[in-house]
Amino acid sequence: MFLAILLLGFFITKPFLPALFTGAIIAYLSYPLYKKLLAHIKNKNFASFIIAFFIVLIFAIPFIVVLGLVSKEAYLTYTTLNQQDLGTNFLRVVCKDESWMSCKAVKSLVDFLPRKDLDYYLQVTIGKITIFIIENVSRFLSSIPLILLNFFVMIFVVYYLLKDGEIMAERLKKILPLKESHKQHVLQTFHNTTYAVFYGNILTAVLQGILGVIGFLALGIQSAILWGFVMMVFALIPYFGTAIIWLPAALNLIFIGYLQNDNSSTIRGVILIVYGIFVVSSIDNFLKPKMISAKAKVHPILALIGVLGGLSLFGFLGLILGPVMLALLMTFVDIYEDEKTEIEKYF
Repeated sequence: MFLAILLLGFFITKPFLPALFTGAIIAYLSYPLYKKLLAHIKNKNFASFIIAFFIVLIFAIPFIVVLGLVSKEAYLTYTTLNQQDLGTNFLRVVCKDESWMSCKAVKSLVDFLPRKDLDYYLQVTIGKITIFIIENVSRFLSSIPLILLNFFVMIFVVYYLLKDGEIMAERLKKILPLKESHKQHVLQTFHNTTYAVFYGNILTAVLQGILGVIGFLALGIQSAILWGFVMMVFALIPYFGTAIIWLPAALNLIFIGYLQNDNSSTIRGVILIVYGIFVVSSIDNFLKPKMISAKAKVHPILALIGVLGGLSLFGFLGLILGPVMLALLMTFVDIYEDEKTEIEKYF
């Protein structure tokens, strides 16, 4: 009967497990700030509300700014493409050198197709790309109600865990089937790893944003500081990362270089791609695991596998859960070794 109820409870909460875990981790990370605030306000409800409201702003403001910027850039790119004489520009791109095979092939195509047909097919191609983008944007917009529902659940969890978290933590300690010393060991590992992963991700995102600003300024890209901030935000989002900013910027430079016959713009685009891959993105692969391992006191290999494996298994939440789970696994291995050594003393 107990197992049946437990299983039923799992299926009831399953759709909201990511929101529940995310809320629990955010509440844990913001708890020291909550305690300081509570010392001045002396009201648990109000202190919890202030922290929860602050978290809403942290998520909402970057999202609104980024959405506005991306929408503006997408519209400008679309209108620019529509204003171009695509046939002429296309011929100029592929026929910079008359000896190129691509130029000969395109000229043969032009001889075969009337000029208006070439323009038509290029417009159709641009249209298909536009439709693809619109479909994906529509899919994202249709998922907004579910995202908002999960966000509401997460904030709800944060509010009540801050308010009643101490009582829940004490109950959790009591039901853990471990010695008191081992309980402390497990809780300390959880604390160290959670903070290490959180601050490791924040610091690497800030560094990537700064490197983005430096690269954008050096290459003469407008609004470099603003785009560096956007890059910092996307650095915290799995599967997107900083490449969603610097790669389109680089391709835009290359595309403009071809359209306007500007070699310097093309070269800047290529430099930005190389800079993005080998400088900005390398922080995720090398610096982040070292920072997490140093703070959490786990091997860099475990930190890297924890982040990558956690992302593939849990999605966004895996950034923290992955390393935490592996660190706790190693802690339980240490506990097993201690207990085994203790038992062997009597034989």
